[in-house]
Amino acid sequence: MVGQRTSLDESETHHLRVRRAREHEVVEVLDGAGLTGTGRLARAGTEWLVEIQSAERRPAQPELTLAVAAGDRDRFTWMAEKAVELGVTRIVPLETARSAAVATRLKAARTEKLRRTMLEATKQCGAAWAPELSPPVPLPEFTAKPLSGVGWLADPSGEVPAAALDLTPLTVLVGPEGGFTPEELATILSAGYRSVRLGAQTLRFETAALAAAAVAAAARMRGNHG
Repeated sequence: MVGQRTSLDESETHHLRVRRAREHEVVEVLDGAGLTGTGRLARAGTEWLVEIQSAERRPAQPELTLAVAAGDRDRFTWMAEKAVELGVTRIVPLETARSAAVATRLKAARTEKLRRTMLEATKQCGAAWAPELSPPVPLPEFTAKPLSGVGWLADPSGEVPAAALDLTPLTVLVGPEGGFTPEELATILSAGYRSVRLGAQTLRFETAALAAAAVAAAARMRGNHG
């Protein structure tokens, strides 16, 4: 790996042009899959390359999944970008009874673009790992799978979450505008999720998702560092 020259994709090349990067400049190297290091910029005609100078593979982060109703795609995209900074490891857009009526909801055709946006956000914040992005999945299909670790259901009437958490996998379900239907709530609770309150007021789906990620990150730090 060290000494190897790697080509850059179109978005990275555009970024170098915008900031007027120079040949031989030392840059940070990230691939979103645990690789971090440094490299030196080189030119091959009109193409930019990076010659790797140092590299290490960082361990994956503790599992933190946000399964969020696939509401308005612009708000969902904003949420996903910010979730990168909070250590979320997986984002699952959920198809629910009430999100299906949202004309601007996130659809499967948009997930590849969102995946690229999340990778760019990963590099911008210096994270070693980019979250996995799943295609939209119906809520019943998602909850039918065995829950790995702990499951939270974002609910204004729920309990206050624990102040400290260990590194057990955590999955958080966040409903659409108007919330989950009573039938959906019954399915979620029977699957082992417990209701957790994330704020004093009713939160929009993107706010609730990020609040859950921030609460979980802080609780894990307290649980593992005192």
